Amino acid sequence: MAIMIPDTPRNFAAASLEGLMFDALQKLPNDYYVFHSFRMISVTNNTLHESETDFVIFNKKYGIICLEAKAGAVEYKEGCWFYASGIKMKHEGPFVQASLNKHKLRQYIERSHSAPLLDKCKFLHGVWFPSITAAMLNSMQFPPDADKNIVLTKEALDNPELYLERIYALDAQKKISTSLTDDDVKRMMREVLCPHFNVFPTATFENDLKKMVFHRLLKEQSGILNFLSEQKTAVINGAAGTGKTMIAIEKAQRHANEGEKVLFLCYNAKLREFLENNYPNSNIDFFTIASLACKKCNSSTANYLILKSWLDDMFFHGNFPYKHIIVDEGQDFGADGIDELEILELLRDIVTDESVNGTFYVFYDKLQLVQSKQIPKYIEDADCKLTLYRNCRNTENIATTSLKVIPERKPILIEGSVKGVPANIYYRTAETAITCLNEVIKEFVSNGIKNLVILTCKTESESVLANVVQNGKYQDKYLFTTCRKFKGLEADGVILIDVNSETFNSQNAMLFYVGASRARIRLGLIAQLDDADCREILTNCLKFEGKIRNPRRDLASALNSIGMIE
Repeated sequence: MAIMIPDTPRNFAAASLEGLMFDALQKLPNDYYVFHSFRMISVTNNTLHESETDFVIFNKKYGIICLEAKAGAVEYKEGCWFYASGIKMKHEGPFVQASLNKHKLRQYIERSHSAPLLDKCKFLHGVWFPSITAAMLNSMQFPPDADKNIVLTKEALDNPELYLERIYALDAQKKISTSLTDDDVKRMMREVLCPHFNVFPTATFENDLKKMVFHRLLKEQSGILNFLSEQKTAVINGAAGTGKTMIAIEKAQRHANEGEKVLFLCYNAKLREFLENNYPNSNIDFFTIASLACKKCNSSTANYLILKSWLDDMFFHGNFPYKHIIVDEGQDFGADGIDELEILELLRDIVTDESVNGTFYVFYDKLQLVQSKQIPKYIEDADCKLTLYRNCRNTENIATTSLKVIPERKPILIEGSVKGVPANIYYRTAETAITCLNEVIKEFVSNGIKNLVILTCKTESESVLANVVQNGKYQDKYLFTTCRKFKGLEADGVILIDVNSETFNSQNAMLFYVGASRARIRLGLIAQLDDADCREILTNCLKFEGKIRNPRRDLASALNSIGMIE
């Protein structure tokens, strides 16, 4: 049986009889390759050329035949070929069409790496009229551009090989004889007639595509500022990944572009440094309250009393340098005492006073109460409160994993969000954790993760990496810090280490949420947990209600991750 490509005929009109011809050609021996509806497309001189050959027949011993099929009634008159309907055929009839397709195939090969095969393979063409018999053919008078020796008739439906061999026996132009080796056949198939290839987007492209989706979602989310344009004060709540910081930056830039000065306050010193380096603007000043106090005190130590006195003076004399104040990570302020809260309330009063007529916006996440145990009063007492629900940072899988440690809070996943791959949780001992970390880093990098950080659920000094990290870098290239210090920041890939039974207890669970939610595309968890630990976490922390059969795998499933057991 011949090798048919494709192995089932393409769509065709029943009246064309191509189905019968396909079945007939299938009877050929297994050293024949038969291509049905063989299409060629090329561009020359800025012009697109298309052609289709009904059947291309390839045999190692004989060569290639381009076969044009014409079923039903066909008429030739006044130098033209017509269908029974009276419509004139294209390409000056089937013989010219078959010849042209033959030459196009040769030209295609000539332009390819398989050009040397042209001198080793005979190229011929023919026409198949399955509706007429050989006797009817012999009674016809053909025009000069057609020859009965290259015609197949109804009889070929029973034994096509006999007719094909008759065409193959003809001499081709330049007296070329077919002399193909097995390697030549493979090359002809692989490079010309039936190439095989895969088009896989690179890992980098996949990751970049995810970021494009995140950017689109963030742009849509930032539209909330348009609805708040007349609002002097607002507090905006949102879980990790909802784009709070970026929306806060957008608001700051809008005012800055209008020539108005903005004071941007955040709790995390690393976040302040990041924002200052990545969003420089002469009209925006980035500070923590501590760094603002140090600047006004001209000291390396923050003195909140001096800062408060300066603000009181600014308020009294009406010469405060900023018109707008934006507070990010608002839930964390006030943990170090009432001074910060008093300062924030004073700042709010200054910019919302009629003499300034500015705005005071606070962005916060009530789930990230890492520094304090309750929402600051200045947030609770706000008149205008909004909540962001769209996740514009994490993949759906990462967002789900990060929130699993907070059973009362379910992630709100929106249509069009990026699914991504599940997190992996690697169960390793403290002795094998570093070896595992190296393997995970290698896997992340091989999958296109460019920006990778390592976060510990403990302190740096308590981490398994305490003695191998220098200057805050692992292997001199990957940032290593705590979940707490990395608040407000993000990375393409996050590897969370030092995950143990204490990680999931009360306040520490918030650190897990903070750390895991920093990951945009990939998340890995390296955990020192035995079966007893997993069972305890499932029962008491995650409120798992099912039957626990395999504690470590069940915990991985409960965390929407894949368990990787050593």
